[in-house]
Amino acid sequence: MSVADRPRHSVRALPIEAAERQGMRAGVVSRALAMVVDAAYSAALVGLGYGLWAAARLLRKPREFAWPQLSYVTLVTAALIVAAIVLTISWAGTGSSPGGRLMGLRVLGPDGSPPRIGRSLLRAIACVAFPIGLFWSALSGRNASLQDLVFRTSVTYDWHQRA
Repeated sequence: MSVADRPRHSVRALPIEAAERQGMRAGVVSRALAMVVDAAYSAALVGLGYGLWAAARLLRKPREFAWPQLSYVTLVTAALIVAAIVLTISWAGTGSSPGGRLMGLRVLGPDGSPPRIGRSLLRAIACVAFPIGLFWSALSGRNASLQDLVFRTSVTYDWHQRA
């Protein structure tokens, strides 16, 4: 049997259940899971930064090396700043944060495209400062968090990769 004679099978990139939800507003569970992934990603970046800082200190003065001592407040502040930066860049770029990409979510501005940098920054600060606002989407008829209502954004299911 030649290649041309073989039966052609179509392969679906998405399960039918996921394809049916494409473009719909995301629910609170998907959004909460994306938030957890984004928090872990930000914490990992802070840990990487700490490790690089310690390595630089070790290379500079190996005989006098001591692990950098940071307070809990400093670490939490660094993690919140890193999270705001990651979310801002992600949302303004593709509309998807690392957790959003994993969960198939995309943040859209009022015009249906990823929010611009200013809106993304303000939304990121609000999400980091008041994460409980996400859970308003469980009560909202249109699955909108408090941040979505204030900054006129929406979060939809979008599994298609975009540049």
